[in-house]
Amino acid sequence: MAGCASTPSKQSHEKPPPKANRVQILVYDTAPRPKTTHLDVLGKNLPQRPYKVTALLTCEGGVDQEVVMTTAIYYRARQLGADAVMNAGNITTQTESTVNVATTVEAQIAMNVVGLGGSRARSVFRENAIVYTDK
Repeated sequence: MAGCASTPSKQSHEKPPPKANRVQILVYDTAPRPKTTHLDVLGKNLPQRPYKVTALLTCEGGVDQEVVMTTAIYYRARQLGADAVMNAGNITTQTESTVNVATTVEAQIAMNVVGLGGSRARSVFRENAIVYTDK
């Protein structure tokens, strides 16, 4: 039977992780690059080889969503063809000012365990996407 057919793409058919659609991207370099499947995670360390920052990727969410938001950012960086990501410094804010009055020592301890703002604290997770220039 003759018809239109295409060969399977060699590109990854990776399913987008949760929150990938929430990642905001500020592109510095618009050169087209193929998607990548490997991504070096450099933290705040500078790469040991020549590189170029191509984009800033950010994703806002609760402070307890760091893994979900970071996974979404890494996915989007690979979609942009980045070779690596470098932490650009996260920003944490308290969205509401609430006053909790603890009447017992146990309640005061419980409030301190919750940490910065509890579930009301928000964070903007930020990574720089980079490409190596010596390849």
